Amino acid sequence: MSAETDKRVALKQWLRRRLTEGEQPKKEWRQLLEASWDFLLLTPVHDLIDTKTAKVAVDQLMNADLVTALSRPIVAAVAPVIIQELRGDERPLGRFLPQDAQAKLEDAIARPGLVHPDWVRAMFRGEAAEAVLNDALYRALKDFSTLLPRLMVKVSPIGRLGMLGSAGALAERLIEDLERRIEPEIKSFLAARSEEILKRAAEFAIAKLDEPASIEFRANFIKFVLSKSPAFLVGAADDALLEDVGVVAELTARHVADMPDVRADVHAWIDRAVAYSEGMNLGEALHLEDVDVRPPLDALAEATWPAFTALLGSPQAQHWMDTLLVELLDEYERLGGR
Repeated sequence: MSAETDKRVALKQWLRRRLTEGEQPKKEWRQLLEASWDFLLLTPVHDLIDTKTAKVAVDQLMNADLVTALSRPIVAAVAPVIIQELRGDERPLGRFLPQDAQAKLEDAIARPGLVHPDWVRAMFRGEAAEAVLNDALYRALKDFSTLLPRLMVKVSPIGRLGMLGSAGALAERLIEDLERRIEPEIKSFLAARSEEILKRAAEFAIAKLDEPASIEFRANFIKFVLSKSPAFLVGAADDALLEDVGVVAELTARHVADMPDVRADVHAWIDRAVAYSEGMNLGEALHLEDVDVRPPLDALAEATWPAFTALLGSPQAQHWMDTLLVELLDEYERLGGR
């Protein structure tokens, strides 16, 4: 090995150490993050985003096979771990909201017009709603129809005889006959009128949406959710359900990725974002130009340093740095350097 080769090998090793070892590189990494943050905020948006290449990237990312290949292993690995952690958390969700935030939330759900009438109509529509209504009304009307004949018999002359002997037997048969006759009438009534009754019930509920009782109902529901723990909320999320949800998510992602109108919408969003930020730097576009608060750069630098050094230590990065160094030395010698 020639002296020139030895020198180049030594320079390559020095460069790697200089970028990854000791306190100086860590300090410079932190300074680089700070400078990058300041620079990006002052950089015009049109220098950071190219509409054409951004749309090409979106089109390539919205690939059904790519979405499936990337999401399936991630969901399979992450979802069970998250659910397992939630199953063991018995603390109420309300602990995340301080008292003033909960009060603000209650004020928000009390606002008039918060619930759209179509949500209410949807709850009172369909076979399931009709089945619940029919069952409840059938039981109520049947119980009343049983009570009514007995009351009528009781105030009749037969009832005044004290329901004794043949008069009592006759009264009992009369009651049973009335009950048999009334029951099909109840079913016929409900079959013909249940849809109309549901519509009236929905409109009645809509008319009361902003009254105190309805607002209290919404507030009580929110309080109920906040009083429950993550373990309660994911109690039914067993492995079979997680598998089903994963399949649904995968099929949905593939479907959305293949939808031309979704792709067109994303392109339109990019156009609108670029048009909105015309003449602005990134800080102005994000409304951060007057914000003095900075990210926790010291903590971010410390947390990302291992990943940065691991990346620089990869064979690909080392080959890239070695190539740059060799080209730099060759160019230096070509320019007449010693």
